[in-house]
Amino acid sequence: MRLVKKTYPRYFTYNERPVVLLETPGGGLDCLATDPRTGAFVRAMRYIGELDFNRDADIEELSFEEFVTAVEMYRARKRLGEGTVSALYETMQGLEETAEKERRRLTPEEEALLRSLSMRTNPLFDEHLREQGLTPTPQPTPTEMRIARLFDSVDASGTPVVQRPPVPEEDREPLLRYLERAPIVLAARGYDTDVLDSERRAEVPMTYHTDGTWIWSGAVAYYLRVHGVPPEPDLVGFARGNGFEVPEVDDDTRRKAVETVNRQAESS
Repeated sequence: MRLVKKTYPRYFTYNERPVVLLETPGGGLDCLATDPRTGAFVRAMRYIGELDFNRDADIEELSFEEFVTAVEMYRARKRLGEGTVSALYETMQGLEETAEKERRRLTPEEEALLRSLSMRTNPLFDEHLREQGLTPTPQPTPTEMRIARLFDSVDASGTPVVQRPPVPEEDREPLLRYLERAPIVLAARGYDTDVLDSERRAEVPMTYHTDGTWIWSGAVAYYLRVHGVPPEPDLVGFARGNGFEVPEVDDDTRRKAVETVNRQAESS
């Protein structure tokens, strides 16, 4: 089982059936699964224990984007939907069946097409469910994006100060790749000066990156690489929890990151 996120909702497939774990207001857990007859999400509490302890089932934890595709493929296999949605489901199922007949995996192009079709069918099918008073695909809980601090404070002389645990040597290069390869959402021309070494050529990147949860300046990676300054521990832990693989960041999330940076700049 591949862990993608630890906050709720958490999205899974259990023997191909889409299942969602939700946190209740009192701090407990609720569980919904896709109804094979309607395509709606219905309560299915038995999966709470199954997801943790059933080692015989085929269980995978997914990102929300991956989950949407899994939901739409499940609905397509059950031959649900009407009109345009039904026609698109037939196309999706045809891609899957062709690959199965040819005893091969879906190609990257086919997987991309399935994701694209899922983004079209999911809101249409979910709207139909709402009209019937049924539960559509549970959406992620909106969270405020967090901007990583470059340093913790400055001393009386104006020198930056950090009080953070060092990055383990085996994590250093994977973390640097994570920080440097995450999507850039804002960038200025040129480079900034190095506040820890005024004699160095100005080469501090004037960029902002995001992984969809955290936002950090390009200087974070620079000061780690050049001076060994560790980033905020929570950011390091989050990157490590992702296996140092940057999640896919969609356009809406990038816009939200820009708004968050601008909002901080206006308030400072």
